[in-house]
Amino acid sequence: MIPKFVRKKFAGVQQPLGRWILRHVFEFIVLSPAILVTWLWLKIRHKEVLILGKFSSSITNFVAPLDPVLRRKSQSPSGLANLIVLNLRQDANEQIRKMYSRVVRIYGSERKILRRIIWWCSFVVKNVPHVDILECQNNPVWHNAAPVISLSQDEISRGNKFLDSIGISAGQEFICYTVRTDNYYKNLIAEGNVLKPQKIRNPDENIYLQVARKLRGDGFKIIRMGKDLNTKLNSELRLEIFDYAYDCRSDFMDVFLLTHCKFLLNGGTGSMIFRAVQNLGSVEADLYRVQCNLFKGDVGIFQKVWLVRENRLATVSEMVAMGDSFSDERHQERLGVRLVKNTAEEIIAACDEMKDRLNGTWVTTEEDEIQQKKYWDLICDSGHYNGRIGAQFLRDNQDLLR
Repeated sequence: MIPKFVRKKFAGVQQPLGRWILRHVFEFIVLSPAILVTWLWLKIRHKEVLILGKFSSSITNFVAPLDPVLRRKSQSPSGLANLIVLNLRQDANEQIRKMYSRVVRIYGSERKILRRIIWWCSFVVKNVPHVDILECQNNPVWHNAAPVISLSQDEISRGNKFLDSIGISAGQEFICYTVRTDNYYKNLIAEGNVLKPQKIRNPDENIYLQVARKLRGDGFKIIRMGKDLNTKLNSELRLEIFDYAYDCRSDFMDVFLLTHCKFLLNGGTGSMIFRAVQNLGSVEADLYRVQCNLFKGDVGIFQKVWLVRENRLATVSEMVAMGDSFSDERHQERLGVRLVKNTAEEIIAACDEMKDRLNGTWVTTEEDEIQQKKYWDLICDSGHYNGRIGAQFLRDNQDLLR
């Protein structure tokens, strides 16, 4: 006799779970001859299997675990010949998938049966260990190894033709910006991805439009990026900003634009990964985590945390102690906190620093380096690589560096 509370707890779960088990048993029996042959081949050829997309089809979940492995293995004597990659989800970006497929064998949704056979074999052959995407981003190989993928000359020519069609001539500098939105994550969830939308982490795009207009005034062309956006810029803003995200977005042009812009102004999205794969930096504004998660050349500024009961801002060490919880709807009330978004002035200062760094005119003071070290010492024991917190942001928030 199963107790009532147990039956209630697992109501509606037992039957689907039973079907799941039966389906997998049946599948294994049917595919067992192919699984055996494939397992022998993998063992004889000393193949390793890297599995991606266990939880989400987002671009970060595809690239962040993959690229460091490829960079590391490409430096080894055997190179990438012994590696097989399984992507369990739909491709987050077809162009990125195409570029990685040039350097390593990837099986995705286009080869479902073969992917499934290798997946069964992966239980008994050598696998590349699964690493959390935040740990992947902290991997030093992002910063001390050369990129493994690139656009072809034909693809570059195709991208340049697009730029010319929207009034950006060869060699003319442009800046891209993008902001985290609800709709993107809602669409991922609708596809079956296990994600939390986390609306409270989203910045206000109006702030980024203020920054974009300022950058436009500095002489840059501005391109609005994003995926699955359900809003478009008004007619006045369209005179200053090209609304690529709403008008003509494509997987190919996402890659081209984000690897050819002067820099990306990123408001809490995974788009910075398109730049990171080429060792190109971004301005990372409204960061909602304080881990060591900046890439090479990045200039970052983070959302601050207001302690409601104490009527003050949390220090960096207090933010670290809370982990991700301070930016999670499920924990904010318990913690008595709310997020404080970055202001237009804070973001503009970070953009100005990035421009000067790229132009070779940035001058770092001794005090800036002291504040930078204070921050990273509070964040992690291992130090950091080439990403930095914005100098002006640290100057204005020195009292939080404890």
